[in-house]
Amino acid sequence: MKRMFTVVFAFVSALSLAACQGLRSASLEQAHEAWQVMQMEKPGTEPAMAALLKYDHAVAQVVQSLRAREGSAAWGKEVLMGGARRWRLTFDVPAESDSIRTLALAEFAHCQPASEVKLHGFDRVVEHGGLGVPVVLVQDDPQRLKQLCYPPNGEYLPATAVLEFPPEVPGHATEARLRFYNPLAVSEVAVGRNSQPLAENLTAALQATLRDVSREETGPDKQLASASGEHSSQLFFLSRYDRGRVPVVFVHGMLSGPDVWKNCVNEIYADADLRHRYQPVCFRYPSKLPVPASAARLRELLTRARSSLDPLHENAGFGRMVLVGHSMGGLLARIQVIDSGQDFWRAFFDVSPQRLEEDVDANTRHMLQQSLFFKRRNDISTIVFISTPHQGSVLADNSLLRTLVRTALFLPKTAAEQVKELTALPASFIHPASRNLHAWGVGGVENLAARHPFIKALARHPVEVPFHSIIATRSAVNRHGSSDGIVPYWSAHLDGAASETIVPYSHRCTEKTETVQAVIKILAGVR
Repeated sequence: MKRMFTVVFAFVSALSLAACQGLRSASLEQAHEAWQVMQMEKPGTEPAMAALLKYDHAVAQVVQSLRAREGSAAWGKEVLMGGARRWRLTFDVPAESDSIRTLALAEFAHCQPASEVKLHGFDRVVEHGGLGVPVVLVQDDPQRLKQLCYPPNGEYLPATAVLEFPPEVPGHATEARLRFYNPLAVSEVAVGRNSQPLAENLTAALQATLRDVSREETGPDKQLASASGEHSSQLFFLSRYDRGRVPVVFVHGMLSGPDVWKNCVNEIYADADLRHRYQPVCFRYPSKLPVPASAARLRELLTRARSSLDPLHENAGFGRMVLVGHSMGGLLARIQVIDSGQDFWRAFFDVSPQRLEEDVDANTRHMLQQSLFFKRRNDISTIVFISTPHQGSVLADNSLLRTLVRTALFLPKTAAEQVKELTALPASFIHPASRNLHAWGVGGVENLAARHPFIKALARHPVEVPFHSIIATRSAVNRHGSSDGIVPYWSAHLDGAASETIVPYSHRCTEKTETVQAVIKILAGVR
């Protein structure tokens, strides 16, 4: 019985393959005919538009039929087939592919039509018709997740599948080259003597790239993973690194994750000028960590990213990064442009670093050194603060709310051990103002208390680069006495801002329309 099933299955598979091959052959003929018309006809004319519809339909069929090869050794490799004529379907290979303009199919595990992606939480879909079929190329190999700047969910990149037909060579199979153009870098493709606008869907890939799996997988009875749970902090690019663009680094706040930036990134992509000027990057971190420790991790990852991607510091864009931080994330951004001096050590400890050496292990000493002693970065040009508690947060000063949030947050194992070690120190080692705070005021929630010496030390250091403030208030009548429910106006306001925008929302305002448009306006004005 088992053998009969195997034979039947093999027979059905052979029929499916033959049918699939026949479909591809017929689709290639259809696309080829349309390509010849588009080579001669001016775009926009009735014959050219009819040919484009015919062409795109044929390319969609080829893409769908190729999905049956996912996971096989033949994926992304040349295909020979018969039909009315002999065809050779070819692809860019990784060695030949320009990783900015085109993407090699063989580098990816899946190719999903963008039209099949279910979108959630976006204000709009950034898409338009044109030549080719918008797809999402996916590489979710777990081994690649360990690479520097690699997205935690895997690579989900927008691409547009285009069949190109080089001149025929007598005696050889007709070649059809299936290329996957990067619509973030390419807007039109030459077809004969004409240029055709490229079809695109830039939103579909963001759905999976910015999806915060760690937060979605926690049930109602589990602690919130606080963006990265037990995983280390991560800095990741949303598309392939482009040396011609300026990284704009988005830093989420407490009880949050990179998904809150979906509409901001989507609107950057919607603006032709901004998408070519900026490269969106996200920083993901567990927000129960002490704020200086998370800031140190951001500093380290920015340095490592530039050392890897721009080792000679030739990319002018990397030298004028923009940071956009919400809530606690704004404090992480602010610390990047500060020289610490002794201020931040003294905000936590009432003894010298040398005195502490005997009481904490080498890893904890290293963490403290990196977190509390630092130099201002000179590669950041602008910071955008969104509902940032520069003077502290009412959440951190309310004991009940503070306890609830602290209970809800994970702390990675290594960090938890270090925090435990620090909280075991004698009270005489701790800054007097922190001795009455929970766990000596070490945790990320406690760091935000208005009375914490850390907040006071931060206030003494001016922001040394141009900065903008976006402040959410729930009262349009009395903004100065208002609050977003977590951060009062007086705490989010900073003198010297290049601009200050008030948005009528509560603290979780990053995905709201007026906040997004304020960010876009600021980015458009940065030069």
